[in-house]
Amino acid sequence: MDEGKTPVILVIDDEPAIRLGVAVAIRRHGLQVIEAVDGNEGLRKAREHLPDLIISDVMMPPPDGFELKRLLNADPSTSSIPFIFLTARSGKDDRLAGIRDGADDYIAKPFGMEELIARLDALLRRVETERRRGREQMAEIARQDMEKLKNEILQNFHHELRTPLMNIIAPLELAINNKFSDPELQSYFLRTALSNVDKLESLVSDIIILSNVDLVNLNPFRQSIDLDIHIIEPVYKRLERYASKGLNFTHQIIGEGEVKAARREFTQSVLHLVDNAFKFSSQNGRVNLDIQPGRNGGVKIAVSDDGPGVPVELREKVFEKFYQISQGDSRQHDGLGVGLTIARATFRHLGGDVKIADSPDGCLVVADLPDVRPEDIVYG
Repeated sequence: MDEGKTPVILVIDDEPAIRLGVAVAIRRHGLQVIEAVDGNEGLRKAREHLPDLIISDVMMPPPDGFELKRLLNADPSTSSIPFIFLTARSGKDDRLAGIRDGADDYIAKPFGMEELIARLDALLRRVETERRRGREQMAEIARQDMEKLKNEILQNFHHELRTPLMNIIAPLELAINNKFSDPELQSYFLRTALSNVDKLESLVSDIIILSNVDLVNLNPFRQSIDLDIHIIEPVYKRLERYASKGLNFTHQIIGEGEVKAARREFTQSVLHLVDNAFKFSSQNGRVNLDIQPGRNGGVKIAVSDDGPGVPVELREKVFEKFYQISQGDSRQHDGLGVGLTIARATFRHLGGDVKIADSPDGCLVVADLPDVRPEDIVYG
């Protein structure tokens, strides 16, 4: 029952006089009423209107009140609707049968309308109190979950920022403050620092793009993309991070069309798709990148790997922001868990999409960017 909304009561009885009398009394009490002449009509109207409470006679042509309640219980959309039985059968066994079938109250005929209204009000109040308590409990659980996720995100930010920063500072201090007889050793420290500068720059780019996603302020300009310079070279540079895995990476560019997209966001998005494939592939695994430019600025990209893949039930969930972090200590890989979020937001902003497709093994991610549209802004 929505707060502030007048409750709707469904009255089911095959005796017109009783049904009409109950309906009139409830309407005079300020509530809305729907009437049904038998169990079949009552079942149909319950499913159609989802009333806040049902009052039903027991002794009706099949389905009788007991059977009607069982049918309502079997339907998730109606199983939780409060239910009051009206019956001339006031024996103990009948009351127990009604309770076993999930009735919330049981009123024996003959009854006074004041008694019926009083019980109806009491039941509605009880249900509303339980629902309010349930909402409060759910809100508290949601608050605790959000607080836990916030703490995990902050801790992860700390780790993701501090690690490359320390791996920049320490090698630079060694390279500057020490005289090395072996120039290659000094070069190693400088390359290590430079590699971590790249990690830190990528993380900062993610934070900036993610902020723009939240503010609905993504770059609207479609610029020319040099696939070798803006995609292939950064991808192979990213592959160096996974040298210890011995991955078998291949790529192919199919066709000679020119891709036009928001350059920084597009490059970062494709890097994330390939990085995920590198990250989740097994030792000596296979990763492939196919790029097929369109006729006028569009492109189709497929990234495949032979890793564990993504279960069908999680194929949308993994696009949620911070999904990886939300897995808590059970997650196996570092990262903010925003790569797929950024990729999908970037492609959708320009009319495309990113999806996880069916694959006989491993994982296949398909990104589709349409050709330049009349409303698009082309720059450079």
